[in-house]
Amino acid sequence: MSFSLDENITSNLSSLGRKGKTIRNKALRAGRDVVVHNLEENTPYENQSDRSWKAQREMDKRTGHKTTFKHLKDDIVYSGIDQTGAVKVGFGKDTYWRVHFVELGTINQAPKPFISNTLTQSKEAYKNTLEKTVREELGL
Repeated sequence: MSFSLDENITSNLSSLGRKGKTIRNKALRAGRDVVVHNLEENTPYENQSDRSWKAQREMDKRTGHKTTFKHLKDDIVYSGIDQTGAVKVGFGKDTYWRVHFVELGTINQAPKPFISNTLTQSKEAYKNTLEKTVREELGL
């Protein structure tokens, strides 16, 4: 997921110079926190399985090593603000490859579209947070 400010807002803030960039970054961080919070709330937490598959369990038996996998909810990560003024929110290197199985489902598992639900749920709160932060910083 990638989030950024509206082009009109970005161009107006850039006319303020350095202060505009500071305001933009503060607003993006506040908006990012809203999205991260909603993603944490919506990410399913499954504690009945060891989250491994049959081939992995067989390999563990042969090697005598027990592989453990993080829960998706425990591996939510986000980036800083990049050059284009965007922030990325998602999952870490240990879990990103499993997310689509939960989101889209498999032949044996019904889909649980928690990412698309998070995007829908976060859209208004994200915009409101950006607006509120920019207004506060500009003293409006």
